[in-house]
Amino acid sequence: MSSHLRPLVLALPMFLLAPAAFAAAPSAEEAARRYFQAENTFDQKALADVLHPRFVEVSPLGEVDAHDAVLSFYAPEKKAPAPVVKVGDIATQSDGTTAAMTTRVSFDASGRTMQLTVGLVAVQDKDGWRLLSAQYTPYRPKPTSH
Repeated sequence: MSSHLRPLVLALPMFLLAPAAFAAAPSAEEAARRYFQAENTFDQKALADVLHPRFVEVSPLGEVDAHDAVLSFYAPEKKAPAPVVKVGDIATQSDGTTAAMTTRVSFDASGRTMQLTVGLVAVQDKDGWRLLSAQYTPYRPKPTSH
């Protein structure tokens, strides 16, 4: 084998495995950011990459949906115009391979700003971090006193 080709041939297995190795996120917070981005852009592939197979989502109305149901909501043919979602700071508590996170997301709908507090749990496996659960709770700011 030519000495010029040897490094390429030796590196080939790494390139072939790269998509699987980098599908999950490098941190719990990055997994959360990828999740919100994938939902907002209806990127079903990116969403599948960041969700753990046992993922469960609790909607703001209290409905519980498992992994496959959540992915089905983001099928390309279901894509509709969506407002830009702003993700606040993510507070994280971690004990190594499990992280609990909270953040607030906001978006404009029907002329007013809606806010949700989101609780997320992420787990780390050999490939990186994936989300195990997300729970959305409507946030109503306290009225300001005059």
